[in-house]
Amino acid sequence: MKDAFSRHALALALAGAACVALAPEAARAQCMLANPSFEIAGQSGAVFGGWSQFGSTGSVTTAKHGRVAARVSGPNTGNWDISGYWQAQASVPGDRWKVAGHVRVPSATPLAGNSKAVVNVEWRNSGGALLSYESHDVATSATVRDSFLAFAVTTAAAPANTASARLVLAVLQGPGDPQRDAWYDQVKFEKQTTPSLDALQWGDFSNGRTVSFSGRTWRVKNTGVYGPGPNSFSSATDAVWVDANGRLHLTIKKSGATWYSTEVALDTPLGYGDYLFTTRGDLDTFDPTTVFGLFVWEYGPCWDTAYLWWNPYNEIDVEFSRWGVPAGPNAQFVAQPYDWGGNRNQFAMSFSAGEVTTHAFRWRPDRVEYRSWRGGPNDELPANTVRSWTYTGPHIPRPDQPRVHLNLGQFSGAPAATQEAVLDAFTFRQWPTAFLAADDAPPAAGASLALSVAGRHPARGGATLRLTLAHEDDVRLTLHDVSGRLVRTIAEARMNAGRHEIAWDGRGGDGGRVAPGVYLARLAAGDRFATARVVVLR
Repeated sequence: MKDAFSRHALALALAGAACVALAPEAARAQCMLANPSFEIAGQSGAVFGGWSQFGSTGSVTTAKHGRVAARVSGPNTGNWDISGYWQAQASVPGDRWKVAGHVRVPSATPLAGNSKAVVNVEWRNSGGALLSYESHDVATSATVRDSFLAFAVTTAAAPANTASARLVLAVLQGPGDPQRDAWYDQVKFEKQTTPSLDALQWGDFSNGRTVSFSGRTWRVKNTGVYGPGPNSFSSATDAVWVDANGRLHLTIKKSGATWYSTEVALDTPLGYGDYLFTTRGDLDTFDPTTVFGLFVWEYGPCWDTAYLWWNPYNEIDVEFSRWGVPAGPNAQFVAQPYDWGGNRNQFAMSFSAGEVTTHAFRWRPDRVEYRSWRGGPNDELPANTVRSWTYTGPHIPRPDQPRVHLNLGQFSGAPAATQEAVLDAFTFRQWPTAFLAADDAPPAAGASLALSVAGRHPARGGATLRLTLAHEDDVRLTLHDVSGRLVRTIAEARMNAGRHEIAWDGRGGDGGRVAPGVYLARLAAGDRFATARVVVLR
């Protein structure tokens, strides 16, 4: 009986939610979920851009992805009542929707009694009236605390007269229960239709041609007119190919009256990790109209420039181009949208004929670490570094299914002559297997777990590692090479809260001196970890 009453109260609360929506951009149904990781703040009273809200809501700085998550608290009215965030998507009768995301119950304000976190999908008609809804519990008072837990549900078919599907992320508070919280992050709301989102990735790459490069399969973009640009693209074997030395060649060539660009895309998405692109040749002699792009990108269920403010296509780039300005900088690191303040770092980089250089982005849940250096993938040392930049803004890609794309294209007209870019290798080091952090900065004040290198660094013959623990815990300190292979376990013990320093003598697990290069120290305590880069000199 209690559950029947709570469902009735829930329906009444949800039916009235539209009256208190605060984000006008979310009120119109669209084809994809806006700001799904809650990284971009709202305006005019809305906590988050793209999301409407009702009841008691806010934000927190503990996140699954990025640096912000959505907080929902019980409305504390003394009755069955609900608070939450919502967005509407265009829908028709018969549609099924998949909802996926992460929810966290904080130990400071945990759900109690009959209160619970619920994810609801409402079916509404063209006038906005509620037709029906379904509700799914994603956290209760028994849920594990202080961890983001994944959830996923698929709806039944939308009923007759459906014009929109409304996703609601909520906390339902029972009578007499204390006001408590649930946090939501990295949410998806995807229509389960044909073609699927997976199939949509390949509309521009449907010709069946692939090349094998760096041990991976890459699809070649169709011949025809496509973005970016738009450009005319060629899939011909004399336009894009892998040579006898295993190097990938991309070109811009004229055939007849048309200049054709080229692009390949990796067959599989790789997710968080370090993406290293090793090139050969003089990249600063491209025509000013040429763009050489090394990036990840995901095709969405639709294309609309009005959606670009939250990076819906999960794009980050390393690009070599003068963007039509011959005297301008020839390189940039970018998080899209590029024209958002703080999303672009431009620089000038010189090259010699035939020079091997590597350009990389280390994509992590809370940052992207861009670097360019002279040499191959294993030559990343301070002396070789040309440029580095860490991006911590609101447009970090989500680990949905963005794939690597390699593109040689035209920005503002045709080049004066044939253009060619050559890649020696593509290297990927997965997160968190390779513990890809490079946290050389001092730990932030109040950090619950931190690791840094103390004293002079880079080091000869070893290093001192500084640990910071918020409370007593069992810890394990290990050293790894950049591929993630364990080099040595430095310490394994229970330690008190506070700061500790542990000396590493520069030796591996076999007792011998480690080779010069970059290593990654990893500190694990419970389900948390911290990492730091250790550079060993000759």
